[in-house]
Amino acid sequence: MPRLAGRIGLVKPSATIAVKQEADRLRALGVDVIDFGPGEPDFPAPANVKRAAHRAIDEDLSHYLPTQGLPALRRAVAAHYASTYGTDYDASEVIVSCGGKNALFEAALALVEPGDEVIIPSPYWVSFPEQVLLAGGVPVILPASESDGFIPRASQAARLAGPDTKAIILCSPSNPTGAVIPAEEIEAFADLVMEKDLYLVFDECYEKFLYDGRRHASPARHAGRLRDRLILVSTLSKSYAMTGYRIGYAVSCRPIVAALAAVQGHDCTHPTAIAQAAAVEALEGPQDDLRRMIEEYRLRRDLMVEGLRSIPGVTCATPPGSFYAFPGVTGLCQRLGSPDSASLAGRLLAGARIATVPGEAFGAPGFLRFSYALSQERIREGIERLRSCAAGR
Repeated sequence: MPRLAGRIGLVKPSATIAVKQEADRLRALGVDVIDFGPGEPDFPAPANVKRAAHRAIDEDLSHYLPTQGLPALRRAVAAHYASTYGTDYDASEVIVSCGGKNALFEAALALVEPGDEVIIPSPYWVSFPEQVLLAGGVPVILPASESDGFIPRASQAARLAGPDTKAIILCSPSNPTGAVIPAEEIEAFADLVMEKDLYLVFDECYEKFLYDGRRHASPARHAGRLRDRLILVSTLSKSYAMTGYRIGYAVSCRPIVAALAAVQGHDCTHPTAIAQAAAVEALEGPQDDLRRMIEEYRLRRDLMVEGLRSIPGVTCATPPGSFYAFPGVTGLCQRLGSPDSASLAGRLLAGARIATVPGEAFGAPGFLRFSYALSQERIREGIERLRSCAAGR
């Protein structure tokens, strides 16, 4: 056996990627799998974005860029925060990364030292605790309850914060629950960060995915007092259906951005130049495609939630954001004799040919994550397969 670094034994493979790989394997064998698993938009990237990528190729944008990213893209990100949240970040306080995941991992490596504790609300995105572990830190889990809409509370986080606490990671709208942290709770977390001398890493990759008139509450609005305590992370992957372009970014004060750049300079250097040029067009060009996609996601959400609620043994709140439903399936497990939601997910994939991600991957046993980033027709068919499975057919 190879002698691997001990840190590899601390982390688990990504459950979402594992589900996608198994669904892909079955599809390669000719099995028709309805894939509710990955956070993968089924829309094409907007046509103007694709044209910008072609122009970048024609203009030979094929050489190294600054590690922090294409200056035009960094200016576009800074302008987005200024116009949306009233900040005064400039391009020097932006770093472009290979997706939001890359920026979040760089933040863990830049902030967390061995033994540092990082508070992470659960249900959590699968990579948050693993990134902290790889950086030598200790994830401290802050449970958020279904009865409270899966909203993490600063008052509960305060009880977990101790002398070794270094940072808090928040995600809103949430992957996997779709929960949206309200503005007053964001302010309470900002107060806690200042009181306890902590860092706040805020993942707002789904900031565009809000429904029913809700508005995104970003701690960017508190950047004046959190300037050297705050790292904002987002991506174009979800909003503009550009997952394969691998463009994310982080916004923070100059010393933190310089630290992220130091890590990135020895890792990927920077994302593909052509993709960065396309990202400028995504942010600065027409937003009609984005608005159409969000409206379609709302319709899919309503269809998904209605369908899940009709299944005996399944409970499901209406998620206010992202493109995930997170139903409770304890009753369904009992009906089908499955000991837990992980075994239920396996049963659904093998028997009903439905791919989901079990709640165990997110620190929330008893739930399944359903992505509704697929057509209404496929959602209906998937619900019918689930209904048949629940009925023992």
